[in-house]
Amino acid sequence: MIMGFFKTKKEPIEDPLLRKVGILNGVIFTLLLLGSALFMSPQFTLGVGFGGIIILINYQVLYFVLRKALIPGRLSSPKVVIAKYYLRLLGTGFILYVLIAKKLVDPIGLLIGLSVVVINLTLLGCNEMRKILFKEAN
Repeated sequence: MIMGFFKTKKEPIEDPLLRKVGILNGVIFTLLLLGSALFMSPQFTLGVGFGGIIILINYQVLYFVLRKALIPGRLSSPKVVIAKYYLRLLGTGFILYVLIAKKLVDPIGLLIGLSVVVINLTLLGCNEMRKILFKEAN
């Protein structure tokens, strides 16, 4: 109660689906990393780890950039948002180039790690579709 009294910054209300996406990203990444560590080579596991970390950081950065850009009353310029997007993409491309060119990680493991968010969004989309279809069936 006292902590709420001293809050000066208004916290945005987070959508439960966005919260679920964030949590499940971590869960899927952990499961892929553990499965890789148990059954694959260390270089493959390193690829999964680096890929997962890169994509999770990218997801969070994109989330914060868009959340900040879309504040009502203080909308950012589309040019600024696009510039930040391309800078993030360029940085990611450079990191991936170094990891693959220097043969620090297995490229297939890296690709699997980079698929964490795609896997998560696909599973969540299928689950939401299932909820809608079964709700209509009843």
